[in-house]
Amino acid sequence: MSCFSHARSAAPLALTLALCACGGQKNTAASKSQAATATMPADVHAAARTYVDSFITENPDRCFGKVELEQAALEMRRNPIGPTVPPTRVIIAIDGSGSMAGRIGDQTKLELARQSALGFIDGLPSTVQASLLVFGQHGDNSEAGKAKSCRGVDVLAPMSTDRAGLTTAVNQVRAVGWTPLAGGLERAQSLLDTVSKPGEQVIYVVSDGEETCGGDPVAVAQRINSGDTRAVVNIIGFGLPSEAAAALKAVSDAGGGGFVNVSTRADYDRTLDMVREANRQATNETRTSDATSHNMVHTSDEIARASRCVSDLVDGESKRMSDDLSARWGRGEKTPFAHEALTLQQQRHRALLDRETAFSKQLGGEADAARQRMDAAAKAAR
Repeated sequence: MSCFSHARSAAPLALTLALCACGGQKNTAASKSQAATATMPADVHAAARTYVDSFITENPDRCFGKVELEQAALEMRRNPIGPTVPPTRVIIAIDGSGSMAGRIGDQTKLELARQSALGFIDGLPSTVQASLLVFGQHGDNSEAGKAKSCRGVDVLAPMSTDRAGLTTAVNQVRAVGWTPLAGGLERAQSLLDTVSKPGEQVIYVVSDGEETCGGDPVAVAQRINSGDTRAVVNIIGFGLPSEAAAALKAVSDAGGGGFVNVSTRADYDRTLDMVREANRQATNETRTSDATSHNMVHTSDEIARASRCVSDLVDGESKRMSDDLSARWGRGEKTPFAHEALTLQQQRHRALLDRETAFSKQLGGEADAARQRMDAAAKAAR
């Protein structure tokens, strides 16, 4: 048996020592084997080849499959703006105060807020969870109704991937009361989880006024952004005077997000385009990451499968031939082709292992090239 076969199978020790001379004499044995092969009679060589082939029962090509690599389908650029971290959760918090019944152009602020709620999740990956809440939608905007309104924070659509449920909930928003912004943010925080990266969770607030219920939305927003939730608080204001706009911008600044004050329909359209662009970039990053992970897993699995397959072939052939030679030896049969057969089998198995190594490098290179193509495409689409 060859030294190689001795390492891969459980051949009898006597046959190994007699035919291979492994251990300290390995190089000498290999040289003698090559010299012997060079002077081997043609009929013995042919007999050795036929003998080796008789133990080959499977085509090694089955060990080397093909991995179907994914290429992320990216969405093209619109207006560049927005975060680069793909969100996992999005909360839309709509102001239910009575002043939201006011108009911007030919639509009420509330109508625009409803459209915004749908625009905020437009284009997000389907795996992103979304929730809708309204604050101030109780009582009325009179002094008598203030206490009830300031306690009114309702989750109209719980955190889920159910887009249909959120769409239905949007139509339940009404403009009736005061503006408990701090209370709305606190309720939003309770819907969030602990995350590792800032921006994985986003709160979009739609409001036409500052806090009117005595809360401190700046402190709440800062706690949301700097705490375990690491959420970003973005605010879209509708028709705000400068003082109220400054107050809401302070909240978004504390929440690590952005603030936009919409005064015209054109402002609104531009704002929604910015949000959709942020979603587009998040979608592209998610798709690229998912495709890269898919390719790595499937490539690794195929490489491991090839290794097991080659190992099984080598071990099987080595054992079958070793057992047969041992039986012949035990019966006292002459096997002039034995040494040559072991050498030929060793060469075959080394070639299979070399093929396995080349195959692994090939698959790894293809996966890496696919990743580079996706990275380049994602960069060009920003």
